[in-house]
Amino acid sequence: MQAWIEESLKNGELFFYIVPAVLLLLLLIVIFWPDKKKAKKEETDESELDKLIKADKKLKAEIEPVDEKPEEPPFKEVGSEIPLFEEPKPVEPEQPTEPKPVETSPETSPKPEQPTEPEPVVETSPETSLEPEQPTEPEPEKTEEPVAEPVESEPVETLPETSPEPETPAATIKSGLEKTRKGGFMSRLIGLFRNSVVDDDLIEELEEILYTADMGVATVSWLMDLVNKNRSKFKSGDDVKLFLKERIREVLVQTYKPFPEITEKPMIFLMVGVNGAGKTTTIGKLAHKFIAQGKVPVLAAGDTFRAAAVEQLKVWGERNNCTVISDKDGADPASVAFNAVNSAVSKGADVLLVDTAGRLQNRVNLMEELIKINRVIGKAKPGAPHETIIVIDANNGQNALTQAKQFSEAVKVTGIIITKLDGSAKGGVIIGISKELGLPVYLVGVGEKIEDLRPFDPNEFVDALFE
Repeated sequence: MQAWIEESLKNGELFFYIVPAVLLLLLLIVIFWPDKKKAKKEETDESELDKLIKADKKLKAEIEPVDEKPEEPPFKEVGSEIPLFEEPKPVEPEQPTEPKPVETSPETSPKPEQPTEPEPVVETSPETSLEPEQPTEPEPEKTEEPVAEPVESEPVETLPETSPEPETPAATIKSGLEKTRKGGFMSRLIGLFRNSVVDDDLIEELEEILYTADMGVATVSWLMDLVNKNRSKFKSGDDVKLFLKERIREVLVQTYKPFPEITEKPMIFLMVGVNGAGKTTTIGKLAHKFIAQGKVPVLAAGDTFRAAAVEQLKVWGERNNCTVISDKDGADPASVAFNAVNSAVSKGADVLLVDTAGRLQNRVNLMEELIKINRVIGKAKPGAPHETIIVIDANNGQNALTQAKQFSEAVKVTGIIITKLDGSAKGGVIIGISKELGLPVYLVGVGEKIEDLRPFDPNEFVDALFE
């Protein structure tokens, strides 16, 4: 062995085999040896912690019975007898030794120390010493009440903003005549009346303006005759203005008649007029007015020729929650009217509004159809229709006067409803119809809303026209 070592040293083999082995061994020792030490330390640390925990538990166990010495149950637990546990129960009432000072407080209750306890009782008590302190609490409540008052005032400010009241008075005859007054014949008349001299030029221009006012030839001729007869009385254009104003007022007042009241049951209204005048819409608005008066209306869809006319009337019936009597498109309108009268009688309705097909006054066959409807309604209910109302579009101007004449010849027209007055500058047509036909204007449409179908007032109309 020694010889081998010597040879290995000489050859250098020892350096290549033994020295690395030794170094590897040392390395392993260095790596694993400290871990063992740490493990041992951890074990020792854990053992020490366990000891400390156990010691703490022992101390707590020792301390707790010391605090519970006045109760003395743990000392009696040594004797495992049951009566020992029953005996400490009476000892529990002895524990009120802690509230005993509270028991001594009732002994001192007569003393002034206890008023601290009756303080909540004094809230109901009438003692004057504490009463002034209590009203101080409701006082801040009173201060809170005025704080709530401005909150109530805030919605009051919003109410006029959302309320439709300021909008409804705008839909008046005056507002409806705005275009006639500003863009129609009245704007020219007002400019003419500013002339302080009543000469031939003024009279000629006045006649020209009136002929363009859609009043009709007969009405204009009548007015100009009166002007020429009283010309010597006029000192200025204002005198001519007042003269015309009063003559027109007389015509409208003479023919004025309020919308008829319900005197029959059912009272039958036959609505006539040309296409586009607004008959169906007017019927829907009339139904709304009757319902507001507590009446029960029934609608008859007698316009079986116009596309969607029946559907349009049914929509109005749904809006007003009233019955609509109808038939298929192209059905005989006279039969629809006859069935509607019988239905209104059986239902005990107050009003029957009969819609008819729009027809031109120069179509003889259509006018004969209207005569047939009028005759059939009279057979279904003697004396009916009680009112035959022609609906006229103000935009038709002088042509509306011709329509009213032709329909009056076919059926007995009892009144007129003027629609779309707010959208027309031809409000003078009302004067011509009243003068030449002697027919009253029942209602005037001054807007698109359902409540914009307003009663016609001749004085209001004249004042608004000459304003």
